[in-house]
Amino acid sequence: MKYFLIMANGIEKLEGGTYTVDSILNVISTLTSWVLRVGIALAGVSLLVGFVMYAVVDVEQKPRIKQRIIQTLLGIAGIILALSLVNIIIDLFK
Repeated sequence: MKYFLIMANGIEKLEGGTYTVDSILNVISTLTSWVLRVGIALAGVSLLVGFVMYAVVDVEQKPRIKQRIIQTLLGIAGIILALSLVNIIIDLFK
């Protein structure tokens, strides 16, 4: 945990091995923004693949692909909502 905080927050010196609440909140904030970027990028790739599959598949499989696209959009909304709540909670402590 100590090395992770050093890498994520850019701390160069450790004095006494203690961390303040602010440094931990900064790490959590950095991680949530990184997860948000990666999650939305992966969901965008999944949507792109879904739209290509929807254009190519047979008529019988179109409802299944359409359902997959809807589930991906709901997943994107869930990622954004969850990380927004984490950021709101972090702002309460600052």
